[in-house]
Amino acid sequence: MSIVNEFIRQNAVTRVRVLNGEDTDATRRGDKKAVARSECTYYCPDETTARRCIDALEESDRRLRERPEELMLWDWQATYFEAEQDNPLGGGSVILGVAWYDQEFFDDRRDAWFGRMHQRIYQQLGIPLENIDVSHWRRLAT
Repeated sequence: MSIVNEFIRQNAVTRVRVLNGEDTDATRRGDKKAVARSECTYYCPDETTARRCIDALEESDRRLRERPEELMLWDWQATYFEAEQDNPLGGGSVILGVAWYDQEFFDDRRDAWFGRMHQRIYQQLGIPLENIDVSHWRRLAT
């Protein structure tokens, strides 16, 4: 822990894993190979908003785990919280990844985060669209 404490004393940005995902659980991933990855960042101005966001992601993951294996065309990766330095309200960014296992599904659903259902969820969480950043990457052929 001395390395962590050393950087915390230097006021370095610290990222903490708050939820596990397919990238931190080999059993969960199994033999599936991701064809693409998305990184989603949600800026939360305060701790209450960040906790609501993390709780909603945890609930979404629980529902995803209830699906039959043949419907598992994507999966959550680990979720992290990165505290905003000098934010007296405890805000910061919730960062998570999405692993996509089917190219056609990725092509069809990659912008789902911007759809009406997700916009309602963001509104309930108190996260405006301008506080959300989503980036996508495709896996190069090996």
